[in-house]
Amino acid sequence: MSATRVRAAALLIVLALAAGCAPPLPGGAHTGVPRDPAGTPAPPEEPGLPASPGDPQGPEPPVPADDPQGPQAPQAPQPEAPDASPERPGDPSEGTQEPPAQDPRGQEDPARDLLPEVPEGEPSRLVVHGDRSCSMVALTYDAGSGADGAEAILDVLREHGLKVTFFLTGRWAEQFPDLARRIADEGHEIANHTYSHPDLTTIPDEEVLQQIRDGEEAIRAATGRDPRPLFREPYGAFSEHERRLVRAAGYSYSIYWDVDTLDWTFPGVEATTERILRAQGGSIVLMHLNVADSAAATAAAIPVLQERGYEIVPVSRLLQCTADEPA
Repeated sequence: MSATRVRAAALLIVLALAAGCAPPLPGGAHTGVPRDPAGTPAPPEEPGLPASPGDPQGPEPPVPADDPQGPQAPQAPQPEAPDASPERPGDPSEGTQEPPAQDPRGQEDPARDLLPEVPEGEPSRLVVHGDRSCSMVALTYDAGSGADGAEAILDVLREHGLKVTFFLTGRWAEQFPDLARRIADEGHEIANHTYSHPDLTTIPDEEVLQQIRDGEEAIRAATGRDPRPLFREPYGAFSEHERRLVRAAGYSYSIYWDVDTLDWTFPGVEATTERILRAQGGSIVLMHLNVADSAAATAAAIPVLQERGYEIVPVSRLLQCTADEPA
């Protein structure tokens, strides 16, 4: 979809939805997690980030017809620094050292360094949404089975000067290395969504760990970026045991969502836009890169969310905002 068609479609959606859009929510957000009228299970309610969540059983994972993508989860930074080339000494005769070359894809978002690390041996921290008192919304895009909407979505985000979070599978990064590099080069946050998108609650422990490691390796190879500490379980399927394995693999945060656009069911631009606009303070919105309509829906929703006073941010930035730090 060309940028011109995306902008035209976005304008039509904004005009169509203007009468039904809720006014800004200056005094705070609604409580509870919205249910989608299409009948998808609501995600488990999650307290704000500072409180460690319990271990509710994850919902039965929906199995999309042609999009095996699912949500993921952010995590705290690991002690290991992202791979970087060691400083290279200069010519001894010059008596100086040559600074290492700077690769923009290798620069991690400093926001991640401020996320607390979950202690080893504990399950990864399940995050459904951020602090409701913060006027921030995180748009997230899962990449698993295709890329029909990827370029147009990136064009929309670049046009608006926004950075968001992409949950990549390793196989997708291998299939679309140019898109994976573009995501990194344009400064978006990158997180791990396994290698091939299996339901992690149904496979042996060693396979779970291998999926996470292989996904990380492929993402690093394609983007030069370390996806830790954020992880998203395929289909949103999780358990306490599975999250302990996620933490053992080096990921402190499992990122769920509280706004599911159901874009993988291809409901159309207007329906997807309406679902995005259900976001409230602290919301994490789920979309997918294989859906072309999600680009126009993103373009239509961004100005409305901003008019309501919401800042659109990556997941790690959302998780740093608490009641003590107004957005």
